[in-house]
Amino acid sequence: MIVYYDSYCKLCTHSSVFWKKIDWRNRLRYSSFRDLENYPKAMAEKLHVYDRGQWFQGYDAIIAISKKLPPLWPILPILYVFKWVGLGELMYNTIAKNRKLVPVKQCGDDGCRIDS
Repeated sequence: MIVYYDSYCKLCTHSSVFWKKIDWRNRLRYSSFRDLENYPKAMAEKLHVYDRGQWFQGYDAIIAISKKLPPLWPILPILYVFKWVGLGELMYNTIAKNRKLVPVKQCGDDGCRIDS
């Protein structure tokens, strides 16, 4: 499974670090979609996961990741209930729309220039 996260998003990078720490079986690989040449615009809006020829995004990506990480198995029933009642996607979208992005690696060797 490949987790395509947003390296400009502090919440996204912290989540990826957390998942990596509890991924004892090394079942997940991580890639910032920002490192891809022509990434789909949707990747900038929601978390994307690719697993066995299938794409998951947003709240479904969170569920797919949780299925691969045994420490998260106890919360899977709650995640599914939230999905079935529509609360999971609503919460995910609210958080995704309000996250803060900090572009990194955007300046040259001589620093950043601010045009007035």
